[in-house]
Amino acid sequence: MILDFQLQYANDWFLLPLTVPVGTISRIGGLSVTDSFGETTWVQATGSGADEDWQRWTMFHPSVVGNANEAASEDLLILPTIPKLLEGKPLEDVRMIRHEMDNMVWALESTVTLADGQPRRGKEAARELRSRYTNFLGGPIEEVARKAARYRVVNSVPECWIPFVPVRAEGSDREIKLQRAAMPRLIPGDPNPPQKVEPRSGLIRHGLDQAPAQIYCIFENEVGRAGIQVRQSFQRTRWYDGRVYTWLGIRKSTGRGEGNRGLAFDYLETTE
Repeated sequence: MILDFQLQYANDWFLLPLTVPVGTISRIGGLSVTDSFGETTWVQATGSGADEDWQRWTMFHPSVVGNANEAASEDLLILPTIPKLLEGKPLEDVRMIRHEMDNMVWALESTVTLADGQPRRGKEAARELRSRYTNFLGGPIEEVARKAARYRVVNSVPECWIPFVPVRAEGSDREIKLQRAAMPRLIPGDPNPPQKVEPRSGLIRHGLDQAPAQIYCIFENEVGRAGIQVRQSFQRTRWYDGRVYTWLGIRKSTGRGEGNRGLAFDYLETTE
C-alpha cells in the first residue's frame, strides 16, 4: 500500500517545513488553502477522527490508551534523542529467558548493585548470601547414612534466578501477562518455614519495598523466544550547545535464546 501510494501520488502533495523546539509536543489544528479561484478550503489532519476507527491512517502520532471511543491524538512528540553516547559498565544486568517446556520465564540477575553502591556478579552475591544463612544455622548437616537413591520433592536453583509465571490479564480471558513469582529458600536444618527469595536488582524489584508489597507484571510479548537483556548504567553525551549531560539510563536488547535452570519436582536422585 505504501509503495503504490509513493508511485502514484508522490507529486500530489506539498512540503511546508516547520521548525519546533526539541522536547516539545506540537499539534497542527489544520491547514487553510486558498486556490487560484479565491476559494479557501480548511484541511484537517488525515489522522483525525475516532482513535478506534479501523479506516483511520496516521504515522508518528501517539495512540490513545484503552478501547473507549475517544478522539485520536494529533500530537507530534519531538524527543531529545542523540546519535551517540558514552555508556559505562552496567550497574545492573538482568537477562530474561524463556523455558517453553515449563511455560514460564526466568529472570537471571547477572549483575546486581550491593548496599555500598558497587556492582557485583549476581551469582557470586547469591552464593555469599546463601553461605551466610547456612553458617548462621551452624553449617551444613552431615548425613548419618548413605542411600543409593533419595527422593526429592523439589530441587533448588541459585537465588539469582527469579521466576515469572503466566497469569490471566484482568478483564480478559485470552490475554496473558508474566507475573513475578518467588522460589522458596530451602536451607537444610532450618526449623523455620522457608522464606521467599526476593530479587536484588531494582529492575525487577518494583513494588516489593512498598507496604503492602505490590505485584509486578510485564506483557507476555515483551519476552520473545530469544529473550531480552536489560541493563542499567550511567550514560554521558554532549548536547548541540556544548553542554555535557550525564544520567542513569536503562537499555533493552535481544537475548541469546532459550534456557533452562533445571528446576524439577517429584524425582528420584541417585547418590554415589
